[in-house]
Amino acid sequence: MRLIVLLALLVVAIATGTGLLFIASEQTAEATIEAELASRKFVYARAYARDEATGAGGVSTRLSFIVSFPAFAPLESERRGETVTLTVTPKDDGLEPGERPAKLYARFLTPETLEGPGGLVLRHFEEGSPYDSEELYIAPPDGRAFFARCPKPETGAPGEACISVFREGGTDIELRYSPALLEYWDALYDGTRTLLSKMTTPQKKKR
Repeated sequence: MRLIVLLALLVVAIATGTGLLFIASEQTAEATIEAELASRKFVYARAYARDEATGAGGVSTRLSFIVSFPAFAPLESERRGETVTLTVTPKDDGLEPGERPAKLYARFLTPETLEGPGGLVLRHFEEGSPYDSEELYIAPPDGRAFFARCPKPETGAPGEACISVFREGGTDIELRYSPALLEYWDALYDGTRTLLSKMTTPQKKKR
């Protein structure tokens, strides 16, 4: 009889412990994190953080978030579908991202232009160039509004293989995502800007 009682107590203890761990996990995911980057204050749910540094908050030179598309919500909040990784850094003093297609990539491109998804133009890099394993997609006319470097299909690169970068205020935002999302390139940028505007507020100047 005593053994049965002990077993029952053990089952209750395990169930209670599992429940507490589940609650703690939920509370951790929903915890509000505060960070500062490029003179802006970021406030976001822990569930958005892609790495430990972003989850820890504080003064940072790099924040990395992972979201679902098209909702731009934390992955834990819904079924995992297409994912997008957002990395925010202080703006680079070098070439502005929107100028890269015309001033950096153009000299490595072949003359051929092809029709791409979502009204984009597909350009191929010359063989032997630094980007010959990739393809370039640009929004007409010159890629300032949007560009993406994606691996050639034959490389078999998995997951979030395409890279786009744009500048917003004092920060550069790099996106990594599946080539399947090129069709929705404008929604990618709009969703990113909307999410970051909700996360950030201008930092007050010290008197």
